[in-house]
Parts: sequence; C-alpha cells; structure tokens
Amino acid sequence: MGLIGIITCLMLIPVFEPQPEAGGTGHVRRPAQKIEKKASKKTLLPFPDPADMRAMSGKYYLKSSEKRAYPNLSKYNKVWIRVSVLGSRAYVMSGDKPVYTMYASAGAIKNGKSNTPVGTYKIQEEGGEVFYNNNGVGARYYISYHDHGVYLFHSVPINNFKSGVKVGSYYYGYKGGTHLTTLGKKPDSHGCVRLSVSDAKWLYEQRMNGGLPVGSRVEIKMK
Repeated sequence: MGLIGIITCLMLIPVFEPQPEAGGTGHVRRPAQKIEKKASKKTLLPFPDPADMRAMSGKYYLKSSEKRAYPNLSKYNKVWIRVSVLGSRAYVMSGDKPVYTMYASAGAIKNGKSNTPVGTYKIQEEGGEVFYNNNGVGARYYISYHDHGVYLFHSVPINNFKSGVKVGSYYYGYKGGTHLTTLGKKPDSHGCVRLSVSDAKWLYEQRMNGGLPVGSRVEIKMK
C-alpha cells in the first residue's frame, strides 16, 4: 500500500466544539425563546446498541465493543460493513441486520464535512498487522476499503516514540495518549475509521480467513 496513503490516514486534527452562551441573571422578563437541544446520541444511531455493549470507560479501546464472543462471518450471507460517522459506530451486517456492533471514530468534522468521504466502497487487497508513518504514528490491524491504502479500518493509534498508554510492546495514543477515549464518542480521525484493538484484530482476521472477502461492500454515511 502507498506510503502517502498511510501518512494521510494518521494525521490527527482536533475537533473544537462551540461553547454555550452565558445566560442572563437579571429580573427583567423577556419573551420566551425556543431552545434548540443538541441531538442525543441515540438519534444519530441507525441501529440501537445491543444490550451487551461494553461501557466506554477504562481501557475499553483495547477490548471488544460487545462482551459476547465474536461471530464467525463465514457462517453468514451477504456480509458487508455500514459506518455511521456521527453515530461513531461501525456495523458488520448480514443482509439488512447487524451481526456485530463496534465502537468507531471516523473522520473529524471540518466545515460541516467529515474527513472520511461518505459513499459506497469495497474491501480491497491491502492490509496488514501494523504500520507506522514517517512521524512515528501508526496503527494495528488495518484493512483498506478505498483508494488502495488511503482509507482504512484500523485500531486506535499507536506510536514508536514511547508516549501514551503502554500495553505489551505497544504505546497507544498520540501526544501523551490522546485520541483513545474519543472512540465511539465522536469523529476524530483524519479520514480512516478507527476501531478498538480487539475489534480491528477480529475484522482483520475475518478478512484474512475469507469471512470478509475482498469486494465486500462498505457504506459510509453521516448517520
């Protein structure tokens, strides 16, 4: 896969959220104003989270998103992947039903658009167990789905400059461990779709053993 694609994928862009306006404390009566509420997380999900979803606390970004055993995708028909950018979920589908739900973080929102292009794509040949770019930031268990190495499914970030959360021989996070606990909570990448380490490993293994063959459909939607 191309080095340019890997470098592009791991560039990290912070997302800034607007601060709430300060409310007045005077006693002058004002006309009632319509208050617009921020959309709840549930309204952004195309499917409800299953009951066995793991709590997003501790080092959940290393673990499976669901607590049950991973399914063997070779036993399912018409397997494909559906990503909700704003919902921060990736669904492994069989037909029109989710087989497994994963916490995810797709491309950060900039000027109203995600760094992850929406559309319909296909699982491609490029993939591997680990990579680092020239800045020393990388990821584990990656699979290409668009532009042959530019846009990937992969784990939360790792680095080779000994920063962040050390687990085994890997350092997770970036600049002191950032971009880990955003998983499943908001779009946060420069274009790739991040998954937990365990989910990325499972998906990569399914790709290698034929449960998720090359050519499988991938749909990226905002919701």
